[in-house]
Amino acid sequence: MTARRISSQRGFVLIMALWALGFLTVLALSIGMGTRQKIILLGRLEGRSQAQFSAEAGVKKAIAVLLDDLEKNQFLYSPAAKVRRHNNPSEFGAIALGGMTAEVVCPYFDEVAGRVVDRSGLCDEQGKININTTDIVTLTRLVSFVLGLDDEKAKQLAGGIIDWRDYGQREATGFFSDDYYKNLEFPYDMKSTPFERIDELLLVKGVDKKIYDRLRPFVTIYGDGRININTVSMPVLLALGLDEVVAGKLLKARRGQDNQDSTADDHIFLKAFDIPAEVSAIAALEEKEAHQLDILNAANLLRTDSMMYGFIARVADAKGSARSIETVFDAAQNKYLYWYEK
Repeated sequence: MTARRISSQRGFVLIMALWALGFLTVLALSIGMGTRQKIILLGRLEGRSQAQFSAEAGVKKAIAVLLDDLEKNQFLYSPAAKVRRHNNPSEFGAIALGGMTAEVVCPYFDEVAGRVVDRSGLCDEQGKININTTDIVTLTRLVSFVLGLDDEKAKQLAGGIIDWRDYGQREATGFFSDDYYKNLEFPYDMKSTPFERIDELLLVKGVDKKIYDRLRPFVTIYGDGRININTVSMPVLLALGLDEVVAGKLLKARRGQDNQDSTADDHIFLKAFDIPAEVSAIAALEEKEAHQLDILNAANLLRTDSMMYGFIARVADAKGSARSIETVFDAAQNKYLYWYEK
């Protein structure tokens, strides 16, 4: 074998070795990148799973606190019970769950700020207007106050909500608003029966996500339609037909000496028909003002307790994994009525 031939073979072997080394290097890098991506994906999935489990744990913690408080107070309100359920950062504000922290909040109308803020605690669904039972006058007033619409636009939106649940009656008067739904790009029929989920509102003509989010703290479909006077907000009182003076006096009497809602010195109303007398003893009511409350009592629109509670349990960690669960719980039946995850 000549030296030239030997040298040529050695060169070929070297080239093949370098090619194989390059191929293996590329293959190793490819496998490494794929493995890294899988590790990142698994990490994200694990983070989401942890966030989900933590949010569910937050829900269970909230229900446990609620049921414990209801039992201790024999299912009635007391100042301490009201604080524990509705204004309780110590139990609902920062719930440590492994590497995550959950919180349970209620969108609450702050009268001083004049807007809805998140407060640590539970929402009383029976402190809201029930859109399955209310009339168009009450709902129009609520929509006008909350959304800042003029009377005509507020009446149109309120009418659409009433029409969704009660179409047959309005059809008889010539109000064929279902044409709107049939002419959509993706048409659907009007419900024609009561709302089964509160987020059905998003299907109603004129209601988008922004409007829904602004209305949600004041409307519900849960409960018997009577309003809990111990938790009701100013917008709901005005929607019921009270003027601002009477509503203000009622809330002043309820808040106690510190003039703060859901604190230890709150006045608790125990019987609906005693409300005018109890308010008058703290913030004097004129006869015509007391009559406004009497009208609500005569219509059986007021109550002094609640068994329906809603809240949002949410979780976030340093890696950006986030989860929230909005739920409504019926304490009388020990049953979830609504569950929405995001």
